[in-house]
Amino acid sequence: GAANNKAEDYGGYYCWGSSIDKDTEVAYKSGSDALTGTDDTATNLWGSAWRMPTQAEFRALYSSTNCTVEWTTVNGVNGRKFTGKGDYSSNSVFLPAAGSYNNGVSNDGVNGYYWSTTPVENNKGFAYRLFFSSANYNANFESCKVGYSVRAVLKE
Repeated sequence: GAANNKAEDYGGYYCWGSSIDKDTEVAYKSGSDALTGTDDTATNLWGSAWRMPTQAEFRALYSSTNCTVEWTTVNGVNGRKFTGKGDYSSNSVFLPAAGSYNNGVSNDGVNGYYWSTTPVENNKGFAYRLFFSSANYNANFESCKVGYSVRAVLKE
């Protein structure tokens, strides 16, 4: 989702299942199935080798068993850095606090929101996302109509 392949770039703000930046009027996917194929924003924008993370992958990312998590600044941009433990201690990912989009960008530099592919069971119109601020982080759910950041992971 980041421009110029820089981790600190915000990238676009997408409704869940959409590939149109900053368009909250777009018909987002509101079914009860996980995003796959071209419904997956990452796959649709960057090709079949890429996908969005699942809710379980976000939870594993911020698990104290798997990673250390810190609020930091990279090239003047606030965000969270997730660094692996043990054999993975040389691996890390920085996610900028890009805020969200709902008739304008808000909370950029303060909060980060990243969509997963996982819908909320029995609650159409809601999907799971990673949230973080300088104080905390979690994987909770939100309305699919809100524009959040997307970060692609390479398919195995």
